[in-house]
Amino acid sequence: QTGDPSEAEGPLWIKLRQGEAWRLISPCILHGGILHILFNMIWVWVLCRPVEQRLGFLRALFLTLAIGVGSNTAQYLMGGPFFLGYSGIVMGLAGFIWSRQRIAPWEGYPIQRSTLLFLFLFILAMCALQVGSFLLHIFSGVQFSPNMANTAHISGALFGALLGRCRMFAWRIAR
Repeated sequence: QTGDPSEAEGPLWIKLRQGEAWRLISPCILHGGILHILFNMIWVWVLCRPVEQRLGFLRALFLTLAIGVGSNTAQYLMGGPFFLGYSGIVMGLAGFIWSRQRIAPWEGYPIQRSTLLFLFLFILAMCALQVGSFLLHIFSGVQFSPNMANTAHISGALFGALLGRCRMFAWRIAR
């Protein structure tokens, strides 16, 4: 109502304009407890190791940062600034591997389809829990919020799958 267009912007965009670019990736570093970080880092060990072996450190780092920025931005736009965890990147790595296995199976990513299916079913179950809590609130008034960044999970998987189709992330054998 005041006519100031900056009031319509979220705090992230204002902070980015002030040079605080780390805000695009910093939610990935923060976790809700030791089990949260342990669970995410186990998946990083399983998923990122074969990616780094095929792409090298720098391209794997760029892939991870791109997925992190994309999934964090999507989560921020959908749910605001209060989220944390590395699972958007974990799901992005799963989406990347799934995509590479489909379009370039000769690259030989050693992740079984059942592992990827488990991750996707887990995220689907978390989405169902969140929808269930929403419906419980609507129809009974009971407040139950699982506080999950499902937009980061889903968008991370989508960003990873899309980046898996880029030639930049094809396996190049060193000569």
